[in-house]
Amino acid sequence: MHPAAHQDPRTVRRDAPGSTAPPGGSPGSGVAEWNLTTDEVYWSPEVFEIFGRDRSSGALTLDQLPAHLLPDDQLPLQGMVTAALVDGRPLAGEFRLVRPDGTVRTVHCTGEPVVGADGHAESLWLSLRDVSGHRATASVARAPGGATPPPDPVVLEAAARGPADASAGWCDTLRLPDGGMLLALGSVAPGDPDGGAGPATLRDALRGMALAGAGPARMLQLLDGLLPQCALAPPQAALCCHCAPGVRPDLVWAQAGGPGPLLVRDGEVRWAGSPGGPGDAPGAAPEPSATQRRIGLRPGDVVLCTTGERHLALLGPALGGAAPRLAAAASAAECADLAFALLTGAGTGPDAPAASGVGVLALLVR
Repeated sequence: MHPAAHQDPRTVRRDAPGSTAPPGGSPGSGVAEWNLTTDEVYWSPEVFEIFGRDRSSGALTLDQLPAHLLPDDQLPLQGMVTAALVDGRPLAGEFRLVRPDGTVRTVHCTGEPVVGADGHAESLWLSLRDVSGHRATASVARAPGGATPPPDPVVLEAAARGPADASAGWCDTLRLPDGGMLLALGSVAPGDPDGGAGPATLRDALRGMALAGAGPARMLQLLDGLLPQCALAPPQAALCCHCAPGVRPDLVWAQAGGPGPLLVRDGEVRWAGSPGGPGDAPGAAPEPSATQRRIGLRPGDVVLCTTGERHLALLGPALGGAAPRLAAAASAAECADLAFALLTGAGTGPDAPAASGVGVLALLVR
């Protein structure tokens, strides 16, 4: 989280009569403000009710807030707050908090930072609304006039396997603040002098770019500019995918120096789009550019990504007979395990990939 968000709990305000903090909200909604200059925090009474928190215990600082959320929602909230404080832009999203009595509430939040004359955030305010009841009844609600309500958004689930050798590359998934999913992987040349530090640095950099709202093509362009700044050896290949949430989600991706994703649909394995050319490896082109591609997804689809043309040359045919098993998989982890086993067990000749360098990403759409 942003360094300025480290408030001292001893300076947190429990009430602020006559202060300039935003007024309280209607039942089920409230407002909160974190002053990054004075380290004070203001919560309206409704926010204490939403969190099920006794006012005598005081409001939560920004650093304390993630610990009261479900584990899957902690990192997205941190990324959303960091992006708002660093870039000075509004934020919006949902998270699930755990009350002291163990009950879970879904909270919708909107807000923005207050930026000072020097361009730095001075405070952050949020409007919080408990939408648990709306989410619980959405599946049985009827639209006005008795019309059938729109279908629920699909569920996105992702998993990564490998590489076992951290110096061989990175293979990463991350749920984003908007509920979407980032899939990113890459490979480096054998004997990379940076060892495992280079791939880890690039992975973390791509995470930060995605949390800041960059799309796949822009992420690869930024990666090109980052390599000389960090004195890192350029990777042989990189692939970035983003899948936004919704009723009809789109998979958007960009690739550099390697192949694009595979789509398993209706028992068949195909390219997610026209395979096109792999493009220049990151850091190889004097003027970096990346083509962004897009395809619509639907429930039951499985997207698989791996590094290297020869990996896919083995994985594609092997998946042909395994497509029914992928379609019946209970989780993205099961899909990734199956693809990883097929890939590391495919072939015994000189072109067979070493298990230590294999990375596989799987995205399951429900």
